[in-house]
Amino acid sequence: MQAKTSSWFRYRGLIIQALLLTAVWLILSGRTDPIYLFWGFISIAFVMWMSSRLHDIPLTDNKSCGSTRIIIPRLIAYLFWLVWQIIKSGVYVAYVVLHPKMPIEPMIVRFTSKQPNVIARVILGNSITLTPGTFTLDIEDNLFTVHALTRDTEEDLVSGDMERRVARLYMQECQAEDMCCDIELITSGRGK
Repeated sequence: MQAKTSSWFRYRGLIIQALLLTAVWLILSGRTDPIYLFWGFISIAFVMWMSSRLHDIPLTDNKSCGSTRIIIPRLIAYLFWLVWQIIKSGVYVAYVVLHPKMPIEPMIVRFTSKQPNVIARVILGNSITLTPGTFTLDIEDNLFTVHALTRDTEEDLVSGDMERRVARLYMQECQAEDMCCDIELITSGRGK
């Protein structure tokens, strides 16, 4: 029984990936003719082979990304949360831009984030850029340089909530206030 259990856990990720890719392929193609199923199988096998090879690619700090496994239920929850943040921020930016006094106070902020690995830093940087009102200018090691449209977007950014949620994708439990440190306001559009 032990051998069956361990082999299931060993191949569980591949089986789940194959099932998800098959479902996406069937939904997008809508075809079930044998020739389409054959080419779908070939495409899925190729994608799975390529993605397995990606885990062996060394990153800039001479580590591979094979040990950076995201917890899928947390990823799904994070994506829903991120979509909600994008909607909220979009409404806020529309309000700021359409406001008669246009209370825009652009600034560049630099801060250090305590993400567990390179992939988490990339996810964080992309999440910041996807959220209206903020834009990731540079990521160097754990140092992020971000453009913020207003003081409120800057405060939301450095609150550490997004950083905490990204770190939780990798099973790292942490507090929001511990994630973002060494905050430095580089420039401000209003001379502050």
